[in-house]
Amino acid sequence: MIEFRKATLSDLPEMMVLFEMGIQSLKKQGSPQWQDGYGPNHEKIAEDIKNQESYVLLYDGQMAASAALVKGVDPVYTAITGKGWIGEGPYASIHRVVVSDHFRGKQLSAHLLKALEEEALAIGIHDLRIDTYQANLGMQKIIAGCGYQFCGQIVFPIPHGERLAYQKLL
Repeated sequence: MIEFRKATLSDLPEMMVLFEMGIQSLKKQGSPQWQDGYGPNHEKIAEDIKNQESYVLLYDGQMAASAALVKGVDPVYTAITGKGWIGEGPYASIHRVVVSDHFRGKQLSAHLLKALEEEALAIGIHDLRIDTYQANLGMQKIIAGCGYQFCGQIVFPIPHGERLAYQKLL
């Protein structure tokens, strides 16, 4: 059974284990994404939770995935190169997507994105944006498979901050 809900501060320790697993998984793939202290940290995840922007996905009662749904303008997203965004209405960004290694192959990333889309619609957001590092081929496949369109590139002000940017109008 799958359950999707907002994260609470009591989830934070288990979420940090999940994010550390994600950081190590990217490292094993040879990706610089989330490495060298530039990945999700305790303070950022706690802030997401306090802002009511952090979500978890439970699979048979176990924490299996997490992501943030951040409403409002993302300053990094304003400097997109390439095709560009489709429309300029209010949007939310999906950030810090992670799935436990213990649940790989269960299509939970796609389920998580769909649940975030439903949450966005419930709060009146019809424009979702997401990004990933160019070496993260698995995430690119999931994003495209969920109907997001490639719009260009953005750059976070960190080492290896280049990201491929996608958008879906709901």
